[in-house]
Amino acid sequence: MSIVGSLTLAHLTIGAAPMDTIVAAAHAGFGATGLRICGRRAGDPFATPVLGQPAMTRALRERAADLGVRLSNVSGYQFYPGTALDDVAPVIEATAELGVPVIVANGFDPDEARFTELFARYCELADRSGIRIALEFLPYSGVRNLDDALRIVDRCGMRNAGVLPDALHLERSGGRASDVARVPAGRIVFAQLCDAAAWKGERSDEALMHEARTARLPPGTGTLELDAFLDALPPGCEIEYEVNRADMAARSPNDKAAVAAADAEHYLLGYAERRAAASARSIA
Repeated sequence: MSIVGSLTLAHLTIGAAPMDTIVAAAHAGFGATGLRICGRRAGDPFATPVLGQPAMTRALRERAADLGVRLSNVSGYQFYPGTALDDVAPVIEATAELGVPVIVANGFDPDEARFTELFARYCELADRSGIRIALEFLPYSGVRNLDDALRIVDRCGMRNAGVLPDALHLERSGGRASDVARVPAGRIVFAQLCDAAAWKGERSDEALMHEARTARLPPGTGTLELDAFLDALPPGCEIEYEVNRADMAARSPNDKAAVAAADAEHYLLGYAERRAAASARSIA
C-alpha cells in the first residue's frame, strides 16, 4: 500500500458533503476517510441530511465499498450545556447503519462532571453497536487539553472510550509529544496530522477556533514538532490528514484531496528517510 493509501482523509480537509468526500478520497488515493454527517449542534441545518435517512446511509456505505474507501470515523453533534442523550443518539444510530467503527466527540460544556456523566451514557449506547468514541480535546472547548480528555475517559469507565490527539491542538493547549507517549496505546483511538505557523498574539478561544478550522498548514511547512508527535504514537496508529489549505478554498473537493495527498506524501517520505537515517546512526 502507498503512503497515502495508509492514511485517512479528514472531512475538514475538503469541507464537502459526505458523498463528495468519499469520492474525493478515492480520487486522491486515500485508503479511508472521515465523514461529517450533521451540523455541530442538534437542530443545525445540514445541506445533505444523513441522520434518519436510511437510503442515504445505504448509498454512502455502498459508494465507499465500490470505491474501496474505508469509512473510518464520523463527526456528529458536539456536546453543549443543555445537550441531552436523545439529542445525540441519532448520530450513533446513523453511524451504526453506515458501519463506521468510531465517532469523534467534542465537549463544550464547562461543567466537567455533567459532561462526563452524559459522555459515559453516550459511550454505553455506542458500545451496544460496537462503536468506539474518540474524545478530541480542543483548547477552546470544555475539554481543553490531553489531561482533561484522559481524566474524562477514565472517569466515564467505558471500555470503548478513548482520546484523539491532534498535533495542532496538542501544541496550542501547551502539550508536547512526550505527553502523548505516556498515554496507554489502547486509549488512543487515532490521531490527526497537520502543521501550523508560529503563534502570534493572544490565544483567545475565538482565535484558536479560527486557526483550527481555516488556517492549518501542510506538514513540514510550519513550526509544530511533527516528527516527535508521530514517534510518540503507538505502532500502527491510524493517522488522519487534516489540513484545510486556505489557498485551496475555492477549488473542487477532488482538487483539494489530490493536493492533500501530495502534501502528505512529501512530508511522510521525508519523515521515513529521517527515521531511517537516525536508525542507521544508532547502529553505527
